[in-house]
Amino acid sequence: MSLFNVCSWWSAQCADPGEQYDVASLLCARFGLEAQEKDYIIVGSQTGQLSIYYPHRRGYDATDLLLETQMASPILGLYAGKFSGNVRNENTNQLGVLLPNAIVIYNVQAIGGLAEHGAQLRLQLQAEHKFPRVAFGLCQGHFGQVKGREFFCVVHLDGTLTFYEQDGISYECRFPGQRALPAPVAYCERTDSFFRFSATWHLQCYSYQDLSHSLVTKSSYQPTWTQGVGEGIVDMRVVQVKDNCSYIMILGERNFIALDDNGKFIFMLKLDYAPKCFHSFVVGYYWEPGARLITAIVSDSSKLHVYEEANIIWAAQLPNQSPAPVAIQRSNMQGLAGGIVTLGAKGQLEVGYLGAEPFTFQVQPLNIEELSFAQAHKELQQLEDEIKEAVDVRDMDALNQQAADQVRLSFSIQAEVSDDLDTLLLDVPADVAVKELPSAKGLLRFKVKADLAELQLVFHTPSGVRCSQDTMSYVDVSAGTSQELKLDFYIAELLHIHSTKVEVVASFVTPRGIPRVIQQSAHLPLAMFYRVCQPQKAAGIKLTYSITSRHVVPKLGTFFGEFLEGQADAAPHALGLQLLCPGLDKQSELITVVAAKNSNRIRIQSDCVETFAMILERIVGTTLQLDSSAGLIKMHKKKPKRGVLNRCVERLMAAPFLPVQPILHRVDVHHETQQNIRKQTEQLEDLWLQFKTLQRQLQEQQEQEPKEAITMQIETNYDQLILEGDKLVEIRRDERRQRCDLNCAVALAKWIIQALNLEERVVNVVGSVLSIPIEDWTELSWEESMAPGIDMLHHFGPLTRSKSTSTHGLLDATDSSKESFDYGRFRRHFATLFDRVVRLASSPQPAASGAVAEQPVAVGEQQGQAKQVDEIGNMQRMLGDQGMPLAPAKRKSNMSSSLEAVEDDEEYDEEDLREDVGYRKEYGTGNGTTTGTGTGTGAQKKSSAQPRSEWVNEDFELPTTEELFSDLGIWW
Repeated sequence: MSLFNVCSWWSAQCADPGEQYDVASLLCARFGLEAQEKDYIIVGSQTGQLSIYYPHRRGYDATDLLLETQMASPILGLYAGKFSGNVRNENTNQLGVLLPNAIVIYNVQAIGGLAEHGAQLRLQLQAEHKFPRVAFGLCQGHFGQVKGREFFCVVHLDGTLTFYEQDGISYECRFPGQRALPAPVAYCERTDSFFRFSATWHLQCYSYQDLSHSLVTKSSYQPTWTQGVGEGIVDMRVVQVKDNCSYIMILGERNFIALDDNGKFIFMLKLDYAPKCFHSFVVGYYWEPGARLITAIVSDSSKLHVYEEANIIWAAQLPNQSPAPVAIQRSNMQGLAGGIVTLGAKGQLEVGYLGAEPFTFQVQPLNIEELSFAQAHKELQQLEDEIKEAVDVRDMDALNQQAADQVRLSFSIQAEVSDDLDTLLLDVPADVAVKELPSAKGLLRFKVKADLAELQLVFHTPSGVRCSQDTMSYVDVSAGTSQELKLDFYIAELLHIHSTKVEVVASFVTPRGIPRVIQQSAHLPLAMFYRVCQPQKAAGIKLTYSITSRHVVPKLGTFFGEFLEGQADAAPHALGLQLLCPGLDKQSELITVVAAKNSNRIRIQSDCVETFAMILERIVGTTLQLDSSAGLIKMHKKKPKRGVLNRCVERLMAAPFLPVQPILHRVDVHHETQQNIRKQTEQLEDLWLQFKTLQRQLQEQQEQEPKEAITMQIETNYDQLILEGDKLVEIRRDERRQRCDLNCAVALAKWIIQALNLEERVVNVVGSVLSIPIEDWTELSWEESMAPGIDMLHHFGPLTRSKSTSTHGLLDATDSSKESFDYGRFRRHFATLFDRVVRLASSPQPAASGAVAEQPVAVGEQQGQAKQVDEIGNMQRMLGDQGMPLAPAKRKSNMSSSLEAVEDDEEYDEEDLREDVGYRKEYGTGNGTTTGTGTGTGAQKKSSAQPRSEWVNEDFELPTTEELFSDLGIWW
């Protein structure tokens, strides 16, 4: 804060109170209307409001406003000078008003006032020069060192300079090379030169003679000198301080710079504030020895800094001016010499002076209260509790329950479909609207129990399905707010859909800034995607499910009741369904569901992989839901132990079969499309670089050089660029279609694996790797993102081929990550994964009911000790641990024969690895632990005598980094 203030002498509010004023909106000048004339204050707004003030005494008076008129266009600048040669009085100046497309010259005439009304001014149109380009600024001066006349130069938005002289003679100067940015242009009368600021932050000097003759000689404009400034400028002025030298004063964004008219730096002052505007003037006459260069700079904090060259001599605060003024001038008023005139962005016009009245600054007394440690500890404890509540995620169940209590959600979708969808209102594409596909209606109710800062509801639908309201956002939601939303779900794209599940995610932020997320889901009716048709007698893909639950009737009406309503046969054994949105319009995609008459089996058959996903989702989901409503399923989130069978098998069991080849075919097609997209993208980048190069060559050509050849090349390149871009759009459309097909294929595999007779850990691990929906990124395709998971599952975890995991595979995985993606290796591992799963599920089990280690039972039902022992024995036989005791004190980790699936010729075991590389290996569970190191034959003999240890323990956890590198023979 400055110690002094600028004393206010006169102030007024301009007619336009909006932010319509800038640095060119203020002018202080004389027009030679009377003998003892002082300066007039002219203000022009960007709305076209022109006002002329003539202060007479301290304080504003109504007679100070001499003229107020409205122009037809915004006023970009105000200038005073001898712009016409018809004026006889040497002291008379004209007023130049710069408009966007014209410069208007006025003669200012005085009209004497009657009684106490005061004098007035009138503007008489002298000349008007119109130009086709939009103007940015204007520069005036005695161009060519002509005496008695002033010419002006208009700066346009494209950097072009237009010179006007001799009452209408004009010519333009266009600067070649780099694009010119609009910037202030200044004229130096001593050297008859123009100073222009280029787009590269260089100050360039051009001679007026060179600019005026370049149009005739067709030569390029070459600057006399160039000086690098290194930053953008706010304003620029030329002040003659000596008889043989003029200074170029530049107010930059961070520095205040002064150069002489030969381009030599005089000084550069670094500013510790953001400047808004400045004004430089000379005290005295420049030919006198005692002339002083004074500069006044206004900062963004409304402070006035006064410098004598590079030395600050005064600083004062501009009171009652916030925000800071945008223009400043020095003026001589009646009764005030050297007044400081400032104009604010909203039209606050002030005339002040630098007085010596000190600003009475008083330091506020400090309010020091006695510190209460008990109160501070209590407040600290409250803050810690709030922080703990926000970031502590150890008890997720409690957090989720708390979030559900704050926002109550109720989301449902009607089972009936409708055909009254407004396709025009919802902007359904024409190819979809013509099919008149059915839609479903949903209902969402939510009620807020606590105040929320933000609330957002987002609906996640499968690809191809759209919701009438995808996202809804609310701000400052008060407690007790409730709302009911009616939704429409419809098919927006003819794509294969892998799921009918729709999720609504409610994310909200409490006033304390704590974020929470809750979600609910519902399923779309199958009637949106299928219609009843004749069942198929034969198909290429056949799946069989056995309903083992006592509470689920293995009839078609249990799962597909909406398709059986109104049929003559009350309990049919075969149901044919046709997909309503197939991939090809000419091909009908059918699926048949057959329920056995004398058993609990259901067979699903079709020729297309894409038709299975939603049908299997309905069968599995309905079975689990009916058992859950009966209270038999007690799912818990604890980590399942080793040997526990898949609990879904107790409700339904799938035959061990996976359609591997159709699934791999979808993967191949998707990978091929991704490769085509990358090739097409690279080709587009090459064409784009070529297009930019041709444009640059066209800009660098001279005006007299022929341009037909390069213009033809640009047009040809542009047409090719558009053609290749259309191809890329078509390929991406195919890629989206193929991604949906792959979604259906992967979902089919997941639904089958979920109901296979496998260990629950196997089902969980494989299900987590086969995640849907699949995603493709710019730099990483789905196959590349899946490769590490498939590769690790191939070498570690519950699906390894032997109890000793192949370290050679780990080395391959580590090395392959550094190289390019090997799709053949990924495809081979993907097929091997499915083959191992099928073989593992096909292995004979002693007793389906007795092989389960942990079987959910009804309330009150007890099991005998003998049956428990028998189940443990059956589990041992299933896992192949024949000789292992029931409760050994110490045993080695062993992944037994039930986890062995396929013998891979490319894998090595530990003995093969010992023959290839020497390493140190002793850790894990065992009867004894010794350390052996070395390479060659001696190390082999010593290692063979030691008990074999495991890379993966019984919990399928990977070794630590130290253990891993120690085993590979890498010493730290």
